[in-house]
Amino acid sequence: MFLRKSRKSTLRPQDVVVMSTVQHLAPSEIALISGVSRQWVWKILRQNGVNTAKGPGGATRVMVECSTCGRVYEVTRRRWRDATNHYCSKDCYYASRYNPNYYQWRHGTRIARVIVSQYFNILPEHVVHHKDGDERNNDRSNLSVFASQSDHTKHHRGINGIKPLWDGRMITS
Repeated sequence: MFLRKSRKSTLRPQDVVVMSTVQHLAPSEIALISGVSRQWVWKILRQNGVNTAKGPGGATRVMVECSTCGRVYEVTRRRWRDATNHYCSKDCYYASRYNPNYYQWRHGTRIARVIVSQYFNILPEHVVHHKDGDERNNDRSNLSVFASQSDHTKHHRGINGIKPLWDGRMITS
């Protein structure tokens, strides 16, 4: 009991507010970092005027700027953390995805798999990605391989932490 009180006294309420409102850490994460209870963190936030409601405008929400149009809107803290790009609408998302170089050609995908198989053991579930979007451009440096269609889609959506299994630029010959 004595140890917990000494930890509370070293943690300033301003630090708790900054961790919640600026760094967007959850109360459970703040409690783990600082060695206090989650309830104590909520209490400090309420005492310092932070809205701890879980709905719109509450502590579980973050204001972000749309990556396409710049409009400021509110998302959940989890959604904010999971993505590098944020979009206020489907129209903004699709506008960001537009690629004038995109040319779909199924035979180009087949050729790309043959080219990649010369450098990397490609499995049926692996997806070959054309970096410039042009499936006619099967230059090795334009190709990369993802573990699944799910990883490939996450890469296109800008979700953090998705890396290709193989990248054609890494090969030197």
